[in-house]
Amino acid sequence: MQNFEDRPAPGQCGGLLLLALTAGCANQPADDPSRAAASDPQAVPAAELRLSEFFKLPVGPRGLEPTEKLRGLVGRRVRVEGYLVKEEEPFPGLVMLTPVPVTLAELADGPADYLPPATLFAHATGENANRILAYRPGPWTLTGTLELGSREEPNGRISYARLNLDGAGSIKAPDGQAPVLLEQGVASHAHHH
Repeated sequence: MQNFEDRPAPGQCGGLLLLALTAGCANQPADDPSRAAASDPQAVPAAELRLSEFFKLPVGPRGLEPTEKLRGLVGRRVRVEGYLVKEEEPFPGLVMLTPVPVTLAELADGPADYLPPATLFAHATGENANRILAYRPGPWTLTGTLELGSREEPNGRISYARLNLDGAGSIKAPDGQAPVLLEQGVASHAHHH
């Protein structure tokens, strides 16, 4: 049996843990993928997720229920393909991705819309958080970290599934074209003319 006096002081435990962790890292090769992933999240391969895999089908008596796959990918990088929602009044740094093409007439219809339940709300970060992604018809591919849970979005809608985009390289426009990011004032002017 160990005496209380023989145990390391609480301050020493953190130092011992740090030494153990750094010793473990020192034994890893420089090209170890786990080290690259820690410094660059985009180095981690993204899991494929289809919008059709969001909810269990058929819808049961309890309403929409997320699939095991969707819940299992929370906090991980995923790649999702779908259609950008065409909006009259897009919000900077926010796009919605749906399994079918959707056009929202916010000015005429207000909050009434036809968004499918499997709508993914994607958020840009950094310098792109204040820009608007120019709409283009066709399938888009977005890559980022998946979040779940009800939350009110800047556009007033409630989201359940969100994607925090990795950066400008995480947006693939239809037909391999480069996405166009517009400044907010420029987007409004271009939209109304």
